[in-house]
Amino acid sequence: MTPRKNFDHLPHGLAKALSVIGEWWTPLVIVSIHEGNHRFESIQSSLDIARNILTDRLTTLVDNNLVRKVEYSSRPRRFEYHLTDAALELIPIFNDLEKWGTKWFGDDDGLAGVPAKV
Repeated sequence: MTPRKNFDHLPHGLAKALSVIGEWWTPLVIVSIHEGNHRFESIQSSLDIARNILTDRLTTLVDNNLVRKVEYSSRPRRFEYHLTDAALELIPIFNDLEKWGTKWFGDDDGLAGVPAKV
C-alpha cells in the first residue's frame, strides 16, 4: 500500500492546514522569514537547508498565499520573500508549538519528557 501524499480526502480544517504547512521545513521557513531573512540566500543559510528543498517550500508558500515574492533586482532577477497576513497569524501558533516542544522534548539537556516548571 502506498502512503497518502495529502489530506484532500479529509474535510477538516487541520487537515487542510497541514496540506500547506505540514511538510518538513515549511514552518521553519516561515519563522526564518518572520525573523527578517527575506532573501533566498539568507533563509537558506539561517536554516542550513538544501536549495532544492527551500525552492520547493517557497513555491508552495507563494502558491498558497502565505508568502509574497517581491522582485528587488531585475538584472539578475532576484526576489525577497515576505509573509502575508495569513502567515503572520501562524507565528503565535508556532511559538506555542516551540514552547510545547521544549517543555516535552527539551533542548538536548537530558530532560526530554519531563515537564518544565512553569
